[in-house]
Amino acid sequence: MEMAHTGIVKSFNPHKGWGFVTTADGQDIFFMRSALKGFCVEKDSQITFDMIQAEKGMQAENISVLSIAGDGSDLAFIGEIKSFNPEKGYGFIAGEAMTGLFGKDCLVLKNELPGGMIPIGGQVKFRVLQGEKGPTATGVQLLGQAGQMSMMGMKGGMGMQGGMGFQMPMGGKGNGALGIRQPMFQKQGKGGPMGDPNDPVCWTFKTKGACKFGDTCKWIHQQDVLV
Repeated sequence: MEMAHTGIVKSFNPHKGWGFVTTADGQDIFFMRSALKGFCVEKDSQITFDMIQAEKGMQAENISVLSIAGDGSDLAFIGEIKSFNPEKGYGFIAGEAMTGLFGKDCLVLKNELPGGMIPIGGQVKFRVLQGEKGPTATGVQLLGQAGQMSMMGMKGGMGMQGGMGFQMPMGGKGNGALGIRQPMFQKQGKGGPMGDPNDPVCWTFKTKGACKFGDTCKWIHQQDVLV
């Protein structure tokens, strides 16, 4: 193992869980999300790390993210929704790096969540502000397949100049025909991917990670759609 290298993050995909760091001598080194130990990095983040010889080449391990601000306020984290009460409008996020830095779980308010809801156990990316009640999550982003689909839909909703654009699902029962604003080319399906009538999985759950109808929704809620 080669110790104590420094580098700049070249790329990182939090949904897929891997990226590359460029070392001081110009090498691009692969790393996995697990090496971040609960931190999240972005392009140009400064990190220190060890290098190990893995099966497919050198790989970064034991990554530490450098805080330019010095107090952690500029850092991003990856954590898990520990609890959430939709009626009270708040919950808590647990995460290795965040809890180690601030000493407690992080409060998350409903208005910081995508769509105002998120499943317990869901993986999220977030930043932390110190509020009156302690560390509070901001900029919460759902990770995994549901997070990727949500981001793709948001970009599509902007449309293109001269193009038809795309309207994001606006909630409802997860039915392709009920409560969802469809793109003009989408069939009124059973709630599966893009209205596929052969897929019984709730579209709202797939794209947002949660459906407000819960157990009363007529479509299937599969936790394994969150990667």
